Amino acid sequence: MNTMKWLVKREFWEHKGGFFWTPLVVGSIIALGTAASAITGLVMKSKHGMNINGQQVTNLSGVIEPEQHAQIVNAISQGYIAAAAPLFMVMAVVIFFFCLGTLFDERKDRSVLFWKSLPVSDGETVLSKLAMALVAAPLITLAFGIITSILVLLIAVISGATTGLNLAGVFANPATYLAPFKILAVLPVYLVWALPTAGWLMMVSAWARTKVFLWAVGVPLLTAGLLAWFDAMFDFNWDIEWFFKNIVLRGLLSLVPGAWFGFVDPPGGMHIDDNHSFDFTVLVVQSWKTLAYAHAWIGAAVGAGMIYAATRLRRWKDEG
Repeated sequence: MNTMKWLVKREFWEHKGGFFWTPLVVGSIIALGTAASAITGLVMKSKHGMNINGQQVTNLSGVIEPEQHAQIVNAISQGYIAAAAPLFMVMAVVIFFFCLGTLFDERKDRSVLFWKSLPVSDGETVLSKLAMALVAAPLITLAFGIITSILVLLIAVISGATTGLNLAGVFANPATYLAPFKILAVLPVYLVWALPTAGWLMMVSAWARTKVFLWAVGVPLLTAGLLAWFDAMFDFNWDIEWFFKNIVLRGLLSLVPGAWFGFVDPPGGMHIDDNHSFDFTVLVVQSWKTLAYAHAWIGAAVGAGMIYAATRLRRWKDEG
């Protein structure tokens, strides 16, 4: 356990730019952009006032009904965490290139020879990289996402107060405090669905001598293109759409949070509640329902197999 912890820390410090500074910068941009938008809105309000339904309004408290106010507070409490969505999209890109380069780069700079001289097995090394990608990185991103979302929420509350809209009720709403835990509850689902892409990228990273991106991305796309061409030329009646969706896209895009809804359609679907806001509880429940499909576990098994292949390849390939 201590060895694995040390190895994960090593991956973090070697890739701190992607796993720490990138979400910090993106989160700062989101918070500063929100603040700038709020300030611009307040300046425009002071100059031109607010126009609602053709009427000039100086204080929103006089035009918003109590029921509407409750709906606004509930919507913000349920959805403020969505401000972190860009961080998770960026996280997918960071993890993609981390998995793609992590085993290739250590062979390229010959540092693999040093690490192999240590009393650490290839399996432990590869699993530590996988843990960094699919466990530690999402947790770090979630931490930055929570901070960013709270800053955005505070800006919204302060901006609302300057217009006469009292949004302090969001701090009394349990949904405000439960939202981060709901996102955390989705992370095990993410780990299962992300395994095929992480496994494929790491296997290619351990095998390719050069042009690792072209091998990892080009081979699936080229294979799909050739199959489509043969099907069109000889009328084999192959289901190219199935292959492209379940093999190519599944193998390349499963690192994107929520991508599982593009591969399976759990019963119930997403819905807007009676207060016209999205309940993240639905996201959690529907995400976990996707694990009832064999598609999720077949992909995870294939991903685990490719992780094993990456481990074996690392053992025997050490050339630059």
